[in-house]
Amino acid sequence: MDATRKIRNCLYMDITLMHWIGRHVLNLVAHTRRAPWLICAILSLPFCAVAAPEDKPPFYKLTWHGQQAFLLGSIHVGKADFYPMATQIEQAFAKSTALVIEADIEKADTVSLLAQYGAASAKLQEQAQLATSNYCQQMQPLCAAIKPLAPWLQAAQISMVRFANLGYSAQQGVDVTFSAKRQSKALLELESVAFQFELISSFKDKTQLQMLDEAINATDAEMTGLIQAWRTGNEAELAAIMTQQAGDEDELLSKLLWQRNHTMSDKMLVMMQQQSDQQLFFIIGAGHLVGQQNIPDLLRQQGAQVQACWQHSCI
Repeated sequence: MDATRKIRNCLYMDITLMHWIGRHVLNLVAHTRRAPWLICAILSLPFCAVAAPEDKPPFYKLTWHGQQAFLLGSIHVGKADFYPMATQIEQAFAKSTALVIEADIEKADTVSLLAQYGAASAKLQEQAQLATSNYCQQMQPLCAAIKPLAPWLQAAQISMVRFANLGYSAQQGVDVTFSAKRQSKALLELESVAFQFELISSFKDKTQLQMLDEAINATDAEMTGLIQAWRTGNEAELAAIMTQQAGDEDELLSKLLWQRNHTMSDKMLVMMQQQSDQQLFFIIGAGHLVGQQNIPDLLRQQGAQVQACWQHSCI
């Protein structure tokens, strides 16, 4: 498997950073009226929901020092027919008193973060322009709007437009949907938007340009295939996608997944202890729950009981 293919797999399995951030950047663009056509394009692209069997995404029950919580592996784009989710997921969420997501956009100063991390040097802009030259012949308004952005942000925007064209909406992503219907539940975060911006912007120029290349050149079948693997709960396939020939030196896998898996699993256990009066419902990108150094295994290594809810019902 070549380096760019590993980047493709990593990005699509951890959509929290690329596509989740991409959605909010688009919202900011609309708010500032810098490119309102882009929002119109996404909202007007064809939407083709197809009925599917009951989904079984990665879903676990956690027990730690007498406290119980639930962990749902998410994808950050969706369709109307994702919901309602399987009965035991919906019941577990109804029982919970706090929702924990990776990052809460409402707490972020997104304008400042974009100013600090979102721009590219003149040299990197030129390299990105070369990488997108063929694509931009058909997407000139989009490319003109995102030209000043760092390649990782350009990749996020292009990916969001492509997912929208396939019928998937960030507004119907799992974390967004559950956040919107949480009612009186507390909303907590494992990381922060500032941390995520700083993380991705720290990637080498070469890695960012590979992200951009993959956003353009990934096939529709690869994009939808990963979503289908998530919907059907095919964790073996998801793990194979994430881990096949992935070297420990790979910057994207190391920074985007493995290092964060350790940090997030540690914080999850701390939160379960500190929030002892709450029943927590964690929603984390499915890429963190499969493959090497995945969060369920890291939790088990620290003594937590982790029950796969599709093997034995958790409700």
